Amino acid sequence: MRLGAWVVAGLVVGGCRSGEVVPPPVGAAPSPEPAADVPHPIPPGEPEQSPSAPPPSWPRPPVDDPGVPEIDRSVLLDAPEPYEHVTLRAGLPVAARYGDLVYEGNNKNFRGKPDGLGLYRPGTEAAEDWRQWTAGVKGMIVLRDSLFSQQDHPVLQTPRALMMPPSWVAVAVAVTMRGETLEAPVAPVLDDDEGWTRVGSAEARFGSFPPSQRLFTESKRSLARAERSPGEHARTRNARASIIALGAAAEAMVVAQQQGPEAVAEAGAAWIAGSDITYFGAELRRRIIPIFVENPNEHEARDEGKGMGVWGVELPEDAVTLARDVVYARRLEDGPLGVERYDLRQPGEQQRAITLLETLVPKGSHGHPVWLWVNGGSDGHGEGEPAIPHLPAFETALASADVERSRLVLLSKPSVRPRGKDAQAGFDAYAEQTRDLGIPASVQLNTRAARRFLGG
Repeated sequence: MRLGAWVVAGLVVGGCRSGEVVPPPVGAAPSPEPAADVPHPIPPGEPEQSPSAPPPSWPRPPVDDPGVPEIDRSVLLDAPEPYEHVTLRAGLPVAARYGDLVYEGNNKNFRGKPDGLGLYRPGTEAAEDWRQWTAGVKGMIVLRDSLFSQQDHPVLQTPRALMMPPSWVAVAVAVTMRGETLEAPVAPVLDDDEGWTRVGSAEARFGSFPPSQRLFTESKRSLARAERSPGEHARTRNARASIIALGAAAEAMVVAQQQGPEAVAEAGAAWIAGSDITYFGAELRRRIIPIFVENPNEHEARDEGKGMGVWGVELPEDAVTLARDVVYARRLEDGPLGVERYDLRQPGEQQRAITLLETLVPKGSHGHPVWLWVNGGSDGHGEGEPAIPHLPAFETALASADVERSRLVLLSKPSVRPRGKDAQAGFDAYAEQTRDLGIPASVQLNTRAARRFLGG
């Protein structure tokens, strides 16, 4: 039965897009006390301490921590204890929200409506709203895993802290393993029209890395000629700023080549993590749950650049695995990590998830949790069957695996939406079922709609 048709006592399952959901960690050690106006964050635990090592020779990312903003505590709500595991949807404006719940944010919503030129407001303004929202809640799930699937739009917005795509790290590791010289993107000074217009192709612009035809086209336009069109002028500057940011991160991996593939992966991972801190802040990063699509479908890999691979390019499995493990582990040092998506009907996908978990959260380890998106069959766009019927068998497999269960949060997808005359009964039944299973209850409701069921 298709998930879109799955109705249980006033609940409809499905109807949401992929990567828009995930909840908080369980069983970790408490974090340092937050600022006075901020509810206590998701318990992050203490990351493993690695032995002292010589400092890296590659350039460190220029982190600009914005800190924790002041918030209006008078608008914060408190969900009753039976519903404290429910996850809701966040969106603008920044207003009433449940301080003890985890929310899922949507990148397009937080950018705001485009103006008459088709442009979004500056990334600094959008980032401030993300931080305001997050500072008032228990946790925030965000999609931040590819060039055009992150908070900053690289063309239609002045970027605050553009993230280098994780697949670039896999490419850099593969090039290094082959013994070839890694070439960073060609990124002149932003106003150097001659330098930007001289490069003749996207492949030449991006060097060893996956080219973006859109970024190349927008950046190549002459600023002098673009002044006749404010929209073109802004898109050109934004695209150039984005390529400059990508180039700086890639250059760190170029420098790291002399130390080998592991150093290349570490350099790329550090720049990705640094962009997270610049965007959200170190303290709030403990509440942010960035999603990686580790197991993308064809559309996501081909059209959206998700995953650690590159569509149409053969990368050695050991290069992809090394890059993935290092990038994921580095992000786990700063806060929780979301990984999707695994069909628990398929033994192969169960084993794929377990293999990853054994690397990231081995038994006896301490630190932030991994949120694992699981389902019972999904099209990757919110339609399919829930994972709940398959959880007992998966839990049995986890029990015999080298996985620290206290650092794992299982999120069953798709989400549900209470509807009809039995909506409250259906909502309560779902909340009780998920609570008994020890998993979050992912619900397609914003704060205003949820107050009908939660009160406050």
